[in-house]
Amino acid sequence: MKYFADIHCHPTLKPYGHSFPKKENSKNLKSKSSVWYYDPPNLFEKMIDLLGGIVKYRQSNFSAMGYGNAGIVFASLYPMERSFFDNKLGTGEFNDLLLNFVTSVGRERIDFVQSVTDYFPDLENEYAFLKQMSGKQVSLADRASYHYSLARNSSDVASILDSDATEDRKSNSIAVILTIEGAHSFGTGIHPKQNPANRNYVLGNVEKVKNWEHRPIFITLAHHFFNELCGHAESLTGIVKSAVDQSYMMNTGFTPLGLEVVDKMLDNSENKRILIDIKHMSRTSRLEYFNLLDTKYAGQDIPVVVSHGAVIGNDQDKHLFMNADINLYDDEIVRVAQTNGLFGLQLDERRIAAHGDFELKKTHGIERRKVLFHSSFLVWRQIQHIAELLDSQGLFAWGIQTIGSDYDGMIDPINGFWTAENLPTLEDYLLMQAHTYMKTNSGKLGNSFNRIDPEEIVNRVMGDNAFNFVMKYY
Repeated sequence: MKYFADIHCHPTLKPYGHSFPKKENSKNLKSKSSVWYYDPPNLFEKMIDLLGGIVKYRQSNFSAMGYGNAGIVFASLYPMERSFFDNKLGTGEFNDLLLNFVTSVGRERIDFVQSVTDYFPDLENEYAFLKQMSGKQVSLADRASYHYSLARNSSDVASILDSDATEDRKSNSIAVILTIEGAHSFGTGIHPKQNPANRNYVLGNVEKVKNWEHRPIFITLAHHFFNELCGHAESLTGIVKSAVDQSYMMNTGFTPLGLEVVDKMLDNSENKRILIDIKHMSRTSRLEYFNLLDTKYAGQDIPVVVSHGAVIGNDQDKHLFMNADINLYDDEIVRVAQTNGLFGLQLDERRIAAHGDFELKKTHGIERRKVLFHSSFLVWRQIQHIAELLDSQGLFAWGIQTIGSDYDGMIDPINGFWTAENLPTLEDYLLMQAHTYMKTNSGKLGNSFNRIDPEEIVNRVMGDNAFNFVMKYY
């Protein structure tokens, strides 16, 4: 297709971290503080990734996205949570070295987060950092010119996409739509036990964000730790889980302040609604949110969004998927479809497959084509599960799935699809999977309107569904 879309990635997380203390988005494309800094994985870095699940390269830099033909990018701003760095290992030299090895955000950024007392200024600074290079053209190694532009609304997105300088597969203009990961960004969650957030300050910050020039299309309400707004799901794995405690208020529901924040975000009286992304919310919080949509917001057109998720599965296929409630249950996926929402498919092998899954093991081979085939099949299984579920409910099967990679969000990417540069290859292999499915298994789809061309399925997943969503809700 002409361009690809990714509804959840972090192109600023590493360059913003390396810009400290100046917080300048470098015009030097070879600087680690540039969002264009091109750093594809070498063989050694791939081995670190394969063996330890640690990413030492950059996945969502704008150079990789340009080479990967990205056209619509939802850039997630994320004030890193202090609880990541105030952990069981303490705050000494060894801890800082280890944290920087795992996160690659830079020592000065880590020092800053360890002493942060309010997340909101950090959010504003990251937004300002991204704005610094918006609309400014750069020339990359392929000798083509590229630029990204922050969009204010759907009209901006359409205009940016229409401004592509070429008609080939290189998308020279990248439309960037803001999102935020974690509503702690409004100034909550630093010390919720000893020093609860100030209600008026938090609600005032929500109002400020709603009036930004580039209003976020949605905000991921919860993240890794209790933010005084709603309960979070368990999310950490591996070495990070062993060092960091996220148990406080995990799996709880909404707080009174959280309900006020939701109400302010969803208020559309000035056509400035910010949608809620349910990823990272506890199952309890998600169900409470659905109840709000059914009662207080009944009759309003509010889509349910999962920015970077995966399925839990059902009795027939749950052995294939990760059975943890950070992933989504079937009833929740149906909710997304019934509300014309979006389900971003996270390209993290820890999330999209059961530990020890046979197909997952095949992705750790050495023959590239086989690795790509089996890795793409992990993604296809997510697409297929959602499609067959929705078909069983009499719904359109292919309208909510899209890519929500979570690149540079400290994920362990599925092998072979390391960075945004690999999106065209993912499209090719998903098309193979779609052709095979429609040829041999389309009988599983009971509704004839769901037996569509494989090309349309993949076009929808790789960009069209996200584009249609933006045109309707932004």
